[in-house]
Amino acid sequence: AGGREWGRADLQAENLRKIFLAMAKDVRVILIKLADRLDNLRNLDGVPTARHVPMATETLEIFAPLAQRLGLGRLYPELEDLSFRCLHPEAYEQMREQVERVRAEREKAVPEIVEALTRKMAELGIQAKIGWRAKHLYSVWRKMKGSDKGIDEVWDLIAFRIIVDSQEECYTALGAVHALWPPLKDRIKDYVAVPKSNRYQSLHTTVYGPHNQPLEIQIRTQEMQRVNEFGIAAHWAYKQGKGGQTNLAHDIIPWIKLLLDWQDETKDAREYIEHLKLDLLATEVFVFTPRGDVVDLPAGSTPIDFAYRVHTDVGHRCTGAKVNAKMVPLDYRLQNADIVDVLTSKNGTPSLDWLRICKSSHARNKIRAWYKKERREENIARGKDALSRELRRQRAAENLMSDHDLLQKIAIALNYVTVDDMLAAVGYSELSTQQLLLRLKETAPERFPQPKTKTTTTVKNKSTKQMVSVTGMQNLLVKLSRCCTPVHGDDIGGFVSQGRGVIVHRTSCRNYASQLRETPERRIEVKWERADGHPAYPAELDVGALNRDGLIVDIMGVLNDAKIPTRSCRAYAKKDQATVKLSVDIVHRQQLEDLMKRLGRVRGVLTVERAATG
Repeated sequence: AGGREWGRADLQAENLRKIFLAMAKDVRVILIKLADRLDNLRNLDGVPTARHVPMATETLEIFAPLAQRLGLGRLYPELEDLSFRCLHPEAYEQMREQVERVRAEREKAVPEIVEALTRKMAELGIQAKIGWRAKHLYSVWRKMKGSDKGIDEVWDLIAFRIIVDSQEECYTALGAVHALWPPLKDRIKDYVAVPKSNRYQSLHTTVYGPHNQPLEIQIRTQEMQRVNEFGIAAHWAYKQGKGGQTNLAHDIIPWIKLLLDWQDETKDAREYIEHLKLDLLATEVFVFTPRGDVVDLPAGSTPIDFAYRVHTDVGHRCTGAKVNAKMVPLDYRLQNADIVDVLTSKNGTPSLDWLRICKSSHARNKIRAWYKKERREENIARGKDALSRELRRQRAAENLMSDHDLLQKIAIALNYVTVDDMLAAVGYSELSTQQLLLRLKETAPERFPQPKTKTTTTVKNKSTKQMVSVTGMQNLLVKLSRCCTPVHGDDIGGFVSQGRGVIVHRTSCRNYASQLRETPERRIEVKWERADGHPAYPAELDVGALNRDGLIVDIMGVLNDAKIPTRSCRAYAKKDQATVKLSVDIVHRQQLEDLMKRLGRVRGVLTVERAATG
């Protein structure tokens, strides 16, 4: 959209979009794609080296979460581990060694535990199969990284499974386990009565097992085990075996219907994939309707997201919400197991303020669609006023707003049918005034005052300089954002900040994305300019590693060998985990990426990431 050049990322996004839309009609499409991706990762020698990292990254961001969401418990752990090994080979080996050491210790108690469980089930007359499984490496690494835990604190490194014949026996077995060993507080999870969105069912409990060691036990039936292992493939095979036809969107997983809805709502392929990551593959929160139905939403969702997930009309007419029978504000963040009751009114209408409250793209798209349809004249007037104000501020030619042919040409270039469509898009925040203004300046530069000299802003750093130019603007103060510390070569964008000039962010910065959603009209185009000499830029790095003697010496040795000036180095340790925060001076982005790769090869280093300073 907006005349952007069609590049490799767009083609990749469009291909993914086609796969997901085809998946909603025939499950075999995604099963074949996942199997093909698994085969590629198992045989990387047959894949061009340049494709290794992009393929592994895409797998971790999209295909592995999607396989998990589809309930393919046999598939997604291997996808994650193979991608983990490709992206972080040293961290993978370090984690493998740690897990094998701890697992070997815990496996010594396996015969004793299996014998105790087998004897207890026999006493109750339950024919049960007792087994166990080891947690896969990427899951352990992510858990340690996310919760700041050591390997000895990962209780479910080994989990025991009790497989019985009926749902009633699941609960009987749970009671028997608790009779053997006392359960840990708040560690009992009932996914039998309330299955996950991917149809996963099981009882989970963590108990103080033999020698007072925490022990996770999972209890399920044979059918639950089959579905948990093969997920959507198990449903499809069952329906085909019975001679029936499977409607994936309604018979198996209703959230796939969102894929079809977004086909009409989201024309841009990249935006479609971002919606997929945000709404379908992100961390979930599970809440209940007053009738006890389960609704899964992205973590951080509000009652507005819930209302639109229930039904579009419920969202449009929402006036308030009760959570667990108590009134809450509409920006309340829903928690797992909340019971949500939406209050509606026949005269209720959406508010543009909801766009800043919503977490899900689904809700935001529905709100924008309503304003696009129901408030068209109001949006056109709002867009016309916003553009007129900006043109006056830029001292553009007075007759520009009345030049219908020029505006129509711009509208077509921005993929709108008419001028009114384009102005309405400005009115409901789909198109920013800055985007429209930039296109006007490119098409009719003679209608705007021409700067006498190129406007740049210089930021000093010791004896060097860096320069960022603001397209078509004069006399603006420009500052590098402290939340993401951009360096030369980063993709950057700017926002006009009242009283502080233009603030420059990396386009991957969360604050940039947040501002782009909330105040798109303030976005402004900026770009790096090569200054004389080689300017240096401050960059912040967070290094996560296994705590060991000599770690800091090795890290500083890498910096010295690379001849990179170091501003500061701070280190923290907690049990067997260490964090090292570095502030260095970088000439350009490639130098920073090379440094991060070299730091990643230091023995014991698990992660190297860009960090913020403020």
